Amino acid sequence: MQERASRVPIRIRAPGVPGLRSWYPLPLDDPERKSLLTQLVFLVTGLSVFTAGWQGGIPMAPWHYVFLAFSLVLLILTVGCTDSTPSTPVPTLSTLPGPRGTVLPGQVLQVFGDVSGSGIPGGTIDTMTFTVGLVDSHDSVDMEHLTIVYADAIRTETLYPVDSYHGDPQKGFWGIIRVENEVGSPNNRLDNEERFVIRINPTAPLVPRQMITIDIKPPAGRSLALRRVAPPSILAENILSPL
Repeated sequence: MQERASRVPIRIRAPGVPGLRSWYPLPLDDPERKSLLTQLVFLVTGLSVFTAGWQGGIPMAPWHYVFLAFSLVLLILTVGCTDSTPSTPVPTLSTLPGPRGTVLPGQVLQVFGDVSGSGIPGGTIDTMTFTVGLVDSHDSVDMEHLTIVYADAIRTETLYPVDSYHGDPQKGFWGIIRVENEVGSPNNRLDNEERFVIRINPTAPLVPRQMITIDIKPPAGRSLALRRVAPPSILAENILSPL
């Protein structure tokens, strides 16, 4: 049976000195571990000969053990044998949500990920957030000429962009919350591989089980229609299901 990789404790003891312990994370049969252990033995032997000669042949004193123990601990720390917290990976295009829905002929924009809604638990949804990007390698789109129309079972309204197009929208407006995988200097053009996170704030709040349509019209090409329904019970953060 193949030996399982495990952490092997290296314990160092000295008379009158509490036990020192460090963990070595390499497998038992790892060549690097064997090489390090060889170096440790060489270090211990060398230090023993040096200090014994310096003391004129006097047997090891307790301070000698302490010195050797701390030397071994420092060596282990130097070669990175202690546990460390892995760094958080930087988000890339491959980690962003994939496109949702069917792309129709002539369509320029597509939605990525879910349409979420923020509201009052047990009450209504006030704002909705979604992410859009270009279809394949389509030409860039000027988001300053984007038109967003919101409709529910009672009313239809055209939402207006906030000042400078970026920021949380007030009632009757929409705004760009952030840009994912931004290319070049900040601007209001949606380029290839970019994702624009948009938030809308309709005049009327969204009630449970209500169906809505969000029509996103670029300056040219077919519009992107998002048809969603609110959950039966409203929470602080919600996912609107596709119809």
